[in-house]
Amino acid sequence: MLSETFRAYPETVYLARELVRSALASWGLRAFEGDACQIMTELASNAARLCKGKNIRVWTSRIDQGVEMCVWDDHPGRPVIQQPHLFDTSGRGLVLVQAFASGGCGWFALGEGKAVWARIAIDHGYMLNAARRAGRPIVGPLRHVDRPCTPLHS
Repeated sequence: MLSETFRAYPETVYLARELVRSALASWGLRAFEGDACQIMTELASNAARLCKGKNIRVWTSRIDQGVEMCVWDDHPGRPVIQQPHLFDTSGRGLVLVQAFASGGCGWFALGEGKAVWARIAIDHGYMLNAARRAGRPIVGPLRHVDRPCTPLHS
């Protein structure tokens, strides 16, 4: 697992993506860089917008049959999936996370805040690509879990 704590600013998103790139390279999984970086971009962007100047923590872990990314922030609100209008320039982050997270996504309470996570199923990524080619959106409610399935906060 690779993890870092950053101050939440727009520039932080680049650092979070670099953490993901570095992890994927070390695990020999560069083929998943595009989807993983898109997920981390959306998760880190939300945290940077909601908690400007405060600490956020980002993780990426190699798990059985996949890669998990997670971002913690101390904002009290739970993540809400929005249905943006066609010409809105924001509000699509969690919709995109769901679309790219072939291994699922969700959130859990952690300390004074929350952690939002997403997984890429590296052995089943073809299923997501097949759904994209068929034009079927993969969206649904962002689920809450009482505790993570993997030790994200070790």
